[in-house]
Amino acid sequence: MRGTEMLDFDKYPIFCQNRGRLRELSRDGSGAEDCYVTESGIEAVDFDGVKRAYTRELGLSDESAASVDALIFHGGRVVFIEFKNGKVVNRDIKSKIRDSLLIFCDIVSKSISDTRREADFVLVYNFDKNPLPNQLTGGMVQESPSREEIAKYFLKKGGSELIRFDLEKYKSLYFREIHTYTKEEFEGYLDKKVRQ
Repeated sequence: MRGTEMLDFDKYPIFCQNRGRLRELSRDGSGAEDCYVTESGIEAVDFDGVKRAYTRELGLSDESAASVDALIFHGGRVVFIEFKNGKVVNRDIKSKIRDSLLIFCDIVSKSISDTRREADFVLVYNFDKNPLPNQLTGGMVQESPSREEIAKYFLKKGGSELIRFDLEKYKSLYFREIHTYTKEEFEGYLDKKVRQ
C-alpha cells in the first residue's frame, strides 16, 4: 500500500461497479421511514455491494461474511466507514471489521501490515441510542451529549480522542487510526479531512 497506487479504486472493477453516495450508503431502513446517518454527497465504494459480489463469485451466500458500509479514498489513505443508527453491538462491529479487512486485502493483494500503515476506520453512531456507559459516567450523573462533549474536550486537550465501543485495540493492530463519531462529528471530520 505504498503511496496512492493501491488506493486508486478505478483499478479494481469490483469497486467501480459498487459505488454510491455516502448519504445513500448510510440509509437505515429498519424503521417506519428511512433515516440517513449523513447527508454527505461524497462518492464512496458501497462495500456491502462489494461483499455481495465477492461472496457470490465464490458461490457463497451474502450471509457468509459481514461488511462495513463504505470505503472512501483520500490523501493516499483508505477509510472504512460503518454507519450505525441503532444500538451498537460490539461483536457485530468487530465481525464487520474483520471480514471487511480480509475481503479488501484479498481484492487489492495487500496485507494487514499495509492497512496498519495506510487505512483508517470510522464508526458513525447515533448518540441518543448509544449513551456513555456507566463506567465513564461513574453512574452518578445523568448521561447526556454535553457530558460526552466535556470528556472529548479534555481528551482532545491531552492529545487524545475518545474511542468508544472497545474499538481502540484495533488502532495499530489493523488500522492507522480509529474514530468513533456522532453524526455531527462525522460531518466535521469530512469537512476537515475529506472535502479539502
